[in-house]
Amino acid sequence: MHTRDIVVIGASLGGIEALTGLVQQLPADFAASILVVQHTSEHSPAVLAQILTNRGPLQAINAEDGIQPRHGRIYVAPPDRHLLLTEGGIRVVFGPRENRSRPAIDPLFRTAAANYRSRVVGVVLTGLLSDGAAGLGAVERCGGLALVQEPGSAAFPDMPRHALAATKAARQVALPELGQLLAKLVREQAPEPPPVPDAIRIEVQLTERAMKSDNWHEVPSTSTDFTCPECSGAIRKVDDNGVTRFRCRVGHAYTGDDLMAAKNDRVEEALWVALQTLQERAQMLEVMAGDDRGRGWERSAGTLEVRAKEAHGHAEQLREFIARIEA
Repeated sequence: MHTRDIVVIGASLGGIEALTGLVQQLPADFAASILVVQHTSEHSPAVLAQILTNRGPLQAINAEDGIQPRHGRIYVAPPDRHLLLTEGGIRVVFGPRENRSRPAIDPLFRTAAANYRSRVVGVVLTGLLSDGAAGLGAVERCGGLALVQEPGSAAFPDMPRHALAATKAARQVALPELGQLLAKLVREQAPEPPPVPDAIRIEVQLTERAMKSDNWHEVPSTSTDFTCPECSGAIRKVDDNGVTRFRCRVGHAYTGDDLMAAKNDRVEEALWVALQTLQERAQMLEVMAGDDRGRGWERSAGTLEVRAKEAHGHAEQLREFIARIEA
């Protein structure tokens, strides 16, 4: 018989402060393994594990591919790598971004839920948008416990609110009470778990293969007219127990909010590229006009100068439009 001896924690903006506050509350004989995904940039220094070690009684380390989790230890996802928990132990993989993040919370929660079911306690802390919501739903559907930082106590309540909306029985817990509750829960006997839903099982198989499979169509989903913001491939709408999600062939995955944010980023990128192109066109026309005037071709030079002036005008209009969008 097993206890609830696997704790998976996801955090984003404001998460370092929340995590350090949490680890201070944990006892030195904490009877579970803790796996943590904190959203970071790919160039972030891998210092979170040392910070958590310094702030609490448990040793925290950067997760390494292939190691076995041990009770009383914290495993932190390294920058620019997904952290998974498989039947064979911890995996650290360079897979496609999910919800525009690598590491992302959903892959950890989803793989832990499918492989360890009722032994898992999932925790979503502060952050923007909705990474972790679908993963926490998977934890719950596979028999695990779902905990969410009480939104009112979160520095950024988006992730906790989306996680609550994606689950049926998640507990809202104020951060100062979370450590004591976890210490109690991880000593409880894990109940008999339900079967892993097919949709979660298939998606976990794809995730554990680092999404290098062509079996994306096996995940219950429907085609859309959208394309992936990262790779421009076809994207499908995933049926995920009421949570709107999207996945492309190579494995980039999004909630509805994250897909919209990614599309907004692409629009801004396209507008800046267009502005740069217009400015370069105007400058090139001016260079050509100067060359023609040097050859004595006044009429041609005049025409090119008019076109250059028009291009400058279009560039200025576009710059004003971008400024209005950002405002």
